[in-house]
Amino acid sequence: MVDEKKEKYTLQQLRGLNGLTKEELSRKSNVTSRTISNYEMDIEKMRNGKYSTLEKLAQALGVRVTDIFLDPDSEKPKRFKGLQNA
Repeated sequence: MVDEKKEKYTLQQLRGLNGLTKEELSRKSNVTSRTISNYEMDIEKMRNGKYSTLEKLAQALGVRVTDIFLDPDSEKPKRFKGLQNA
């Protein structure tokens, strides 16, 4: 039995995969677009944020909190060609 590691994505990548702008994710998660921007620009802010906020974002994106890339020491996942910059 092989133990497969599920690939983790950054918040921005997950948002892009779901085809959401920051504003759309904000409405869907009830998290301010400013917080989303801060989390996307600075992973430390996200790591130090409230767990309940990460839960809201994860639920809106259809993932678990543990599926969101949070470790600044790990190699960042590659960006997707279709990733939105909004």
